[in-house]
Amino acid sequence: MFNNFVAYGAEAGSKTSGYLGMGVTLVIWGAIFYLFLIRPNKKKQKKHSEMVNSLAAGKEVVTTGGIKGEVVSITDGFIVVRVDKGVRLTFTKDSIRKVL
Repeated sequence: MFNNFVAYGAEAGSKTSGYLGMGVTLVIWGAIFYLFLIRPNKKKQKKHSEMVNSLAAGKEVVTTGGIKGEVVSITDGFIVVRVDKGVRLTFTKDSIRKVL
């Protein structure tokens, strides 16, 4: 019985078809990975980037920490948010969750 198994595996075309099947499987998994993980994340990042770039002084925002305030000024990488009278906090642009 073992001899039949070795003889079956020793056919000339079996290695080629095995590599082809493995290659097709890897391509399918790569496509699934791209469609379900990479593409939606890129869309989400693009939407967030557009939202942050559209910010202006006077708009109300909510940070990822849940702090609500009004945008006072915007610099290259930071946003100053007024939370209360005399209380101003500086956040990175990435830490803004949404604009109200």
